[in-house]
Amino acid sequence: MSSLASWFLAQNWAVSGSDIQDSQILKNLAKKGAKVKIGHKSSNIPVNASLLIHSAAILNQNPEIKEAKARNMEILTYAQALGRVVNDYKTIAIAGAHGKSTTTAMVAKILIEAGFDPTLILGSKIDGSNFRFGKSDYLIVEADEYDGSFWNYHPWAALVTNIDLEHLDFYKDLGAIKKSFIKFLNQVDKDGFIVLNKDNENLVSILPSLKNTHVAWYSLKDKRRKTIKDLLKVPGKHNLSNALGATTLALNLGIDEKTIFKALSEFKGIWRRLEYRGETKSGFKVFDDYAHHPTEIKASLQALKEKFPDSNLVCVFQPHQAKRLEALFKDFAKAFNQADHLILLDVYQVVGREETSQNVTSEDLAMAVANNNKIKDTSYLPDSPERADILKITLEEIKEAKKDNVVVMMGAGDIFTLTDKLLK
Repeated sequence: MSSLASWFLAQNWAVSGSDIQDSQILKNLAKKGAKVKIGHKSSNIPVNASLLIHSAAILNQNPEIKEAKARNMEILTYAQALGRVVNDYKTIAIAGAHGKSTTTAMVAKILIEAGFDPTLILGSKIDGSNFRFGKSDYLIVEADEYDGSFWNYHPWAALVTNIDLEHLDFYKDLGAIKKSFIKFLNQVDKDGFIVLNKDNENLVSILPSLKNTHVAWYSLKDKRRKTIKDLLKVPGKHNLSNALGATTLALNLGIDEKTIFKALSEFKGIWRRLEYRGETKSGFKVFDDYAHHPTEIKASLQALKEKFPDSNLVCVFQPHQAKRLEALFKDFAKAFNQADHLILLDVYQVVGREETSQNVTSEDLAMAVANNNKIKDTSYLPDSPERADILKITLEEIKEAKKDNVVVMMGAGDIFTLTDKLLK
């Protein structure tokens, strides 16, 4: 939402908006000229407003949506509004269950280096920002499959990193997810092209259903693998795969290898994707990570073990959305095997997407991981005002001498606020 708001500001629209709590992102929007309100109420909507755009997490009972309806204002979801923007550009859309943000940022880095001067709308932050306003007709966006959001986009080109069991609060099963990706990919311009990950069986399986014949594949078996791995500053097989995808897309745009490799060598990662935040007073290197799906958890922990092979690795995980935890519970129980210690926080309640009933809890997951018996110890840390202090004490107790002590604060909720307290 904030990157789309930045696009409207760059187009000289008068922009106002609200959120349930303040953040640095909101402060940055205010500096750009947006009128920002904390809390949702009907009076937040300016008298002369003509268009209301809302996140899919905002329900129809929201007072601002009610007010907009009463005024007969045009109301769009984020995806519908972005769809209008996308269709006015030569858009490159990056989709996939995992790796969208990083791959989008890599593609942007390469195109900027190559002089394409693209506009960028990103779901994370690169170099401190989730938006870039370019002067060319190229636009790079993330295309999210949740709620069928990417059905609103008709891009010129698309890259898909993978298809996986995800968003099962919206999709019935893997078959429904595949059909959703097919629908999106069949909306790509027939004069454009598609880039797909050959290592993902689900992607390979949908090829016969694709109308666009301009399909380029990438794989960890590609001949450029070693060259790219040696120059990448971000660890992990998943990031190597993301970089190979970005490379394949760039080559199809006619960008030379030298330019691509220079851009990738300068890529330092993005916000909350294995982001190094600093060191605690007790000597733990602290990383922030957005992983909230078993596939992502395994990839992030593998990357940290690659970077710190003999480390004492602690994972502090906040499950994101009760329905996801329940649907993929068995996979979650096996996802943390690369960690030495696991500390589980309570499930993050997702506004607009969460039922009040909860059939499985973080305590249940702690027991399941412990029964799996693959890591040294698992504990549950309930929400409380003392949570940060208890975490500091716990880390001190499990610290190991003569080893790299590494802690990764993991999850898509508000766990990063706990990271800030940990580092104080």
